[in-house]
Parts: sequence; C-alpha cells; structure tokens
Amino acid sequence: MLPLIGSLRSLLLGVLAAAGLVATPLYAADQAPAELRTEYAAAPLGLDTAAPRLAWRSPVARQSAYRIRVATSEAGLERAPLWDSGKVTSADNVQIAYAGPALASRQRYWWQVQVWDEGGNATGWSIPAWWETGLLGASDWQAQWISGPARRDHDWGDLTLDADLTLTGKSVDVLFRALPNGKTYGDAYVWTLADDKNGPELIQTVRRYPGGMSSAIKMERLGQVKLTAPLKGRRIALSIRAEGGHIVTRIDGAVVATVDNDAHKHGTIGFAGKEAGAATIHAVRVSGTQSPAVAYDFAGGDNPFSGGSVSRDGLVVASGVPGVDLVLPIEAPAPLVRRAFRLAKPVASARLYYAGAGMPRLSVNGSVVGSSLGAGFTAYDKRVLGYALDVTSLLRRGENVLGAELGRGWYGLTDPNEWYFHAAPWHAEPALKAQLEVTYTDGTRETIATDGSWRTLSGPTLGDSVHRGERFDARLVPAGWDRAGFRDRKWQAAPVVAGPAGQLVAANSEAIEPVENIAPVAVKEVAPGVHVYDFGRIVAGWPVLKVSGPRGLTVSMVASERVAEDGRVVPAAGLIDAQLQTDRYTLAGKGAEQWEPRFGYRGFRYVQVDGFPGTPGEGALTARIVHSAVAHTGSFASADPLLNQIDFAAIASILNNLHGFQTDTPTYEKNGWSGDAQASAGAAARSLDVARVWTKWLADFRDAQSEKGEVPEIAPTTPLYGYENTPGWNVIWGPTTPWDAAAMILPWELYTTYGDTRILADNQDMQRRLVDYTATFIKAPDFQRSAGLSEWASAGGMDYSNSRGGGIDAVTTAYFFHQADLLAKSSAIVGKADDAARYTKLAEDIRTAYNARYWDARRGWYRTVDAKGAAGPPTQVQNILPLAFGMVPPGREQGVADTIARDVDKQGLRTGVYGARYLLEILSDYGHANLAYRVATRTDEPSWGWWIKNGHKTMFETWSLNSRSRDHHYFASIADWMRQRLAGLRPGAPGYKVVLVKPAIPDGLASAEAAMDTAHGRAFSGWKVDAGKLTLTAEVPANTTGEIWVPTRFGTVVPPAGAQRLREDKGYSLYRTGPGRFTFTTGGK
Repeated sequence: MLPLIGSLRSLLLGVLAAAGLVATPLYAADQAPAELRTEYAAAPLGLDTAAPRLAWRSPVARQSAYRIRVATSEAGLERAPLWDSGKVTSADNVQIAYAGPALASRQRYWWQVQVWDEGGNATGWSIPAWWETGLLGASDWQAQWISGPARRDHDWGDLTLDADLTLTGKSVDVLFRALPNGKTYGDAYVWTLADDKNGPELIQTVRRYPGGMSSAIKMERLGQVKLTAPLKGRRIALSIRAEGGHIVTRIDGAVVATVDNDAHKHGTIGFAGKEAGAATIHAVRVSGTQSPAVAYDFAGGDNPFSGGSVSRDGLVVASGVPGVDLVLPIEAPAPLVRRAFRLAKPVASARLYYAGAGMPRLSVNGSVVGSSLGAGFTAYDKRVLGYALDVTSLLRRGENVLGAELGRGWYGLTDPNEWYFHAAPWHAEPALKAQLEVTYTDGTRETIATDGSWRTLSGPTLGDSVHRGERFDARLVPAGWDRAGFRDRKWQAAPVVAGPAGQLVAANSEAIEPVENIAPVAVKEVAPGVHVYDFGRIVAGWPVLKVSGPRGLTVSMVASERVAEDGRVVPAAGLIDAQLQTDRYTLAGKGAEQWEPRFGYRGFRYVQVDGFPGTPGEGALTARIVHSAVAHTGSFASADPLLNQIDFAAIASILNNLHGFQTDTPTYEKNGWSGDAQASAGAAARSLDVARVWTKWLADFRDAQSEKGEVPEIAPTTPLYGYENTPGWNVIWGPTTPWDAAAMILPWELYTTYGDTRILADNQDMQRRLVDYTATFIKAPDFQRSAGLSEWASAGGMDYSNSRGGGIDAVTTAYFFHQADLLAKSSAIVGKADDAARYTKLAEDIRTAYNARYWDARRGWYRTVDAKGAAGPPTQVQNILPLAFGMVPPGREQGVADTIARDVDKQGLRTGVYGARYLLEILSDYGHANLAYRVATRTDEPSWGWWIKNGHKTMFETWSLNSRSRDHHYFASIADWMRQRLAGLRPGAPGYKVVLVKPAIPDGLASAEAAMDTAHGRAFSGWKVDAGKLTLTAEVPANTTGEIWVPTRFGTVVPPAGAQRLREDKGYSLYRTGPGRFTFTTGGK
C-alpha cells in the first residue's frame, strides 16, 4: 500500500498546490536517497583518497539522521559490510568522510545510505553506488618509465648549412648553432644578409645568454663585410661551414668571410626577419655531426620550421610574425611504443593504470583510451598525475596490443618562452609508465607493465608543441602498429628511463577532452588556395581536417583569434619564440583521410587552411571544443538579450580557459595566473562544477610555494618564473597580494559553494606561510608597499603601476587585509583557534593602519595619497575594495557606496579587473540597483556591452578592442552579479544549506532568473514584473532552508502557504521556508 499512499499524497498535494494553498514539495516521503557521490564524482575509478567523502541528495524535508554502509561487494552491503556507520544523528548529507578500515589497492567499494526524517521515519536504502581505488603504494607498481628512441634532431656540432634564398626585404638573419637559452634562442651565431641604405653587406654577430638574474641577450659583433654584388631581389646561394670554432661563409661559391670563434659548440639553424616577407628560402640543406642531415625544398607545402608560411617559391620568412626566430626545433618525433601480449583465458575485468610525463595517447587494440591531455600538467618534480581506466571490453582472448604515442606536452616543451618551461628542472623527453592488470573469470590475475621489453619507433608526429602546434606526416604511419598481427622486428627496445621525480598521485579531477563539435559559420577564399574558416566565436580546442589528395601534399592550418583586412588570419605570436597554433598535415594519399591534433589545444575563432587540394567541400574543416569536462551547475536568463549575451560570453571565457587550472588565455600563454582566477572565481563557482579541478590546482600552488612562503603568480610554474629575483620575473616586486589572494579566495569559494571544510584544512599551511611571508614586505605599523602588481587592466589601458586604479599601495594593502581576514575565518572553521586569533589581530591592525592613512572621516570616503603623503580625490577601486572586504568604519558603509555611485554615474566605469569584481554587487546591495543595471548594459567603451556590440562572444584582456587577447575570463565576474544580485540566488550558508533569495530589481528589466544545481538539489530564484506587480518564485531543495527576501516597493506581499514571515528590513519582507517551490506575489501599487 505504501506506493499507493505515496501516489495519493502526491496527488492531494498537487491539487492543493494548484489551488495556491501550499508550496509544491520537491520530495516524496517514500523515496530513498539518490545521486550518491564520492569525492564529487558518481563512480570514481582509481581513487587514492584515504578517507573519501560521501554525499547524497536527501529525499526528506528535514533529515535527522543517516546510516551508511560500505562493502567490498554489492551483496556484502547487507550480509557483511566492511563499515557500518550505525545511525548517526545529523542533518548533514554532504562531506561525510568514510571512517572504516584502511582502504586497499585495486578494490571496488560499494556503499549505500538511508536517512531518517525529522519525525524519526526511515527511508529505504539507496541504490548502491561505488568507488574504486587505484594503486595506492609504490610497491603496487611493477611498471617502469619508458621513453622512445634516443634521438635528438636538429642539434648539430660541426655543420655545413646551405641555403638557397632570395632577399626581398632589407635584411634577413641566418641562425646556426642556436640553442633555446633564456626566453629566446639566446645562444646563437647570427649572420645577417642586408641590402639597405648602407649597401649589400654581411654582418656577423654572436648572441649570448648570460644566465643568472638577467633575461637580456648580449650581442657581440664578430665582423661586417661589405659585398660588391647586390643581395636584394636576386637568388643567393649561401653556405656556412663551421668546424670547431672555425667558420667559413660563402655566397654563390665564393668565400666572403672567415671567422674564428668558439662561443657556441652546437645547436640548430633558422632564419628571422624584422619585417614581414623579409626573404624567401627556396631550399635548405644541413649536414654535420651529432644529428642526422636534413634537406628541405618545401615542395608540397611542408614546413619543418617553427614559423613562416610556404609559397610556391619556398618558405617566406617572417610572414605575419616579424622578429620571431624560425628554427628547426631541437626535438625528436613523438615516439610510438607498443607491447603485444596474449590472453589465454576469458577476461572478467581489466584496469589500465598509467602516468605520463608529457601527453601520452594510449590505445588498446587500436581503440584510443583516455585523454592525451589528461587532467592537466603539474610540476613533475613534485607531483605526477596517475590515471585508471576500465578497458575490459577492449580485450579479447588471443593476441592483444597496448600502444601509445608520446607527446611532449609541458614536460618536453622545447620552444623557448617567457616562463622558462623549456628549462624546468623536470624537463626531459616524454615518457610513459603503464600497468595493465587483467583479472580472469577464474579469479587469477595477469599484469602487463611497461619495461624494456616494449618496442619503440619514431612516429609520424614529427613535431609537437603546446604552443607552436603539430606537424604530422601520414606517410610515416606504420599500418596496424597498434593492433594484433603487426610485426615489430624492425623496432627497437624501448629504453627504461628515470622518469619524473614527483610523487605519483591519482588524478581525481576531470579530464581535458572534447565536449562539443562545431561547424564553421562561414568559409571564405581570401586568395587562390587560401581558405579562412570562421567558427563564429572564439573557442578553445582544435580543428578537424577531412581531406583527399595526392601523397606528400601538405595542408597547413593556422588558428587565430583575428583576421587582417585582407581576410587572412593574423598568426598568434608573443612571449614564445615561435609562431603559434600552426598545424601541418602531410597526406598519405590513400583516399579519404581525417586528422586532428593530439597534443595540445588552441584558442581561435578563425582557421586559415593553405594547400588544400581543390575546393574544400562541406565538412572539410570542423572544430572540437576542448576543456576540462566539468558539468554546468548554474544558469542565468533575463528579459534583456544583452545581459544574456554577456552571460554567455562570461561562461564561455571561463570554460575556454579551464584546462586543469584556470588559464589566462588559450591562445597565447596558457598559464595559470592566480590573479585572473580570483577575479572570476565567484562566477565560475556559481556556474560550473569546479570542485575537483580547483582542488587539483590548489595542490599546484602548494607545490609551487617557496621555502620562504612565496607563492608565484602562475601555477604550475618553474623555479625561474613568478618569484622574486628570478630571470623570468626580474624585478623585485615581492608579494603581489591581488594575485596571491587566490590562495585564499579559491578555497573559500569551494567552502561557500560546497560546504567543503577539507579544502580549507588542506591549504591552511600554505596560506599561513604566504601571509607570514607577505608580512615581511608589507610591514607593521603602516602596512604600506608601493611596489608590485595592483589594479589591473584599468579603463584607459593596462600598466604595471596603475595609478589610475587608485595606487599600488592602497590596492595591495586592501588585499593583504582580505588575505589575513579569510585566513582567520578559515582557521576558526577548521579548529585552529590560535591561528584564528593571531590573524584576526593582524587583519584588524591592517584595517586600522589603512583607515588612518586613507579614510577621510569628514567626507566619508577613501582618498588617494601620493608618495609625499598628499591627499587626492577618491577613486572607484580604492573605495570599492574596503567596502567589499569589510574595512569601512562601522556605520559609514552607505556613505562609501554612495560615493562610488556618484563617481560611476558621473564618469562611468573607471575600474580594472578587481574593482569590476565587486562594483555591481556593491551598487545593488546599497540601493543603487538602477545604476548597476545601467553600468552592466552600457555599450560604449569601457563596458561589457562594448565587446558584444562589436560582435564578440567572449571577454577581452582589456576594455579596449585593441586588446591582445580576446578570450580572457577575469571580467567574467559580472556573471556572478547576475546570479547573486540581479536574480538574487546565493548561498545563505556554506554549501547552500540555506538558500538565500534576495533580488535587487532595477527599473526597466521585466524578468530575471537563476538556477543552481547544489549538492542538495536544484535551487532557483526567478522574478518578473508585469504592470507594476511582482511575481517571485523560489525553489528550495530538500534538507535545506529558504530565506526569501521579497522587495516591498511593488506593493503588499502575498506569500504562499509554508512561508513564515520574519520581519521587514530595508525595503524587503523576509520569509523563512522549508523545501519546496514557493511563489510570492504583490498586490501592486
């Protein structure tokens, strides 16, 4: 009878709800707990957490107790549980830590839960869920690290370089014995062929990278030879012979210069031009010691260099990226590794455990498994991520094959760059550690692990770089190499290598993988044989090429955010000494072929395709959107199309920059800049399930923290960038508190959104050491420091001092207060009372000093103060931050908000990233909702609407349309304002245990709504105004409480049944509810 009773009850409640007599319930009493999660995942495989946290959605309005049982089999849950919590009196249904016996490796753990409502009635048991552990100890691993053939291309000692070229500009540089030292090819011989106002000449120079704290390259002239024959406009045969320190140069067969210099002993060759189209290289040949000889005539369109484009005549130097060194990268092709093995019995289950130093692309019997990008990279000398896959269905009796192609990723990156990843202490050739464990149906087990018995061969990916792109020759694919029946006798034994030194830990966050396929919205032939594909908006991912054509033809794809006036793409460049995002595919000539990059992602709207045979048909080029595969949890919609477009741009920009951590741009740097992330953290947490990826990233910050306590501005990083006194960060800024604050803000957002206290505890030591380090620079008693990074990307431009943003010291000190304040609060939450008291006092001392210096008590605002102590007018950011952080003297908050409002109303938006983060929230909270809405929907510069008005669907690095990057996320903070203030949905207690609904409704907007998929269920706030009457609807999930603030300016509030009125408060009526759907109306004025 219980199901019938439940049905009658639901029917009765539905009738009553339709009559407006009760709120609509979101649960039924006869339901069991559902949507069980372990460490935020439905069924995690390979978990290594010692005490996994369990969560479920409770079906009862008020949970009073729960009981969990865990077993090593589903049947054992009832008969022989490993752990039974017993009945625990608690309303908690999230963040419940497993407290049973120690977990074992390779074990699936089944669990289920039942709960009791507030009347003491028990639900049934949930449908069982499970988690599975991976290899928990070093002794569980039989596998060894293996790599590919010991091969180093393009690194010659003695050499002969022959180049057939035409000088079409004023000069061209020829590099040899070039090495990626410093931020460029800082060690090199550079021979310049010039023909300008000084006449034809050969200028011989040596570059030297001094090392140490300097990043500047020293140039020394070795010779300057006046030539008799003109160089410009004619074909030249250049030959350079270097034997030891003796270098002989010939032009058209005649010796023109001899130099003796032994500064450099080996390296690669390349070209560079200071102007676009400086020269055309028709052919180049290099032979010498240490590396194989090469010869390129660029026939068919292939280009092995790190930039430039290929025309009918050859390689065009500096085509679109003047000043970049176009070299033959010092790297070997991505190796293939394989192991054939036989399985003699039926397979019950199989797990593939692996870790990659780089980006391994694994396959089982030809089927690709996992993601080559994994869950992101780490500092490999600290931490290496391991993965577990269920490959049972891919195995069969008889011969099987495990295969992998080893991409470089960040581990083997060779392009010199601003951040010195090419010189990281963990840098090496890509490697793989893999272990397949097969369990047969008879219970026996067999292990196939990487070791010296594996076979390897240089593969068809001739070059791969996360920045530069990939070069793939399909003619070199060994047919069937990753399947049974292939004979690998000509392959060599895979070398066993040391591998990275970092601790191997489970990758518990989402993989970076394709999440959507898109087609271009337009295709244009901008020149004969040159097609530009427009995908309508900037995305992060890669192009997919479908082509048929002759063997040996090369198709190039250049991905970019923008196009030039002639319709061609503008190649991305900057901070990496290479042309960026350029992929080249050489056809096998065997009918229809499809290829896509494997070892990195690009940020682009446009893709320029050169060399496509004939006219590309429909579907010739599509794209995959690629990012950390997080779920969408929050949404926003309104009656204003512009707001909806801005919201789309905000979330798209966050996702385009989510690749194992929050990057600053998917096109250029791809770095985890902390200051960017803390600005958009609220928008991300209220829109996407970022719990696992942020947990991984915060571990990256802990790994990166120096012994002194300094946390670099990017993570992961190298010891050469992001710290004081390093060559990549060669100014002594010390702490940069707006950036460093991410170490506090990200854990706090996870606590607020998910009720996660473990994330606070895990990061306590890092936070404490960071604040203590910062206190050695921003010292008592005045806590001032006029150095470092401050407000960023202010209206009017971007600079390092940002005096327009209120002064470095004011912003820096405000953020130092915020750090100390958050640390004090989190210390109290995790039970560290002494730390809580200590940092509460520090925060109070900072607040006192700040207010003594900047607070103008007579006028009721914060003034600027110059280096001489002279007071100036208030700025927006200097008033926004103290008000947002709780630094304003009690009782004076409204006056500060009014000051901000007056300034914004008069001058418009004048903030950068950090002022914009809080501006709209402050205006909405302090009675200026109309102004907040006007600012949010402006379409002149600077504004969010300015980008939308000009046809863009992502957010820019600066307010200006001339911004370098058109896909930055730090201005996405506006999306948080839309959800929390405009629609009015926010957490009233950690983890949405209290759902707070409090919209700040402006004039002129007819409706807005926001939803959030919380740990307890769906929360919702939606309102509409029609003919002066307000309808406000709130949804409160089971086992939570609702606090609903209904604006009273629309008339008398008519509450639904089940809503308890508490009080009137500053233009709102406050109601408390239980779970359910509640609709409030007003009678109108």
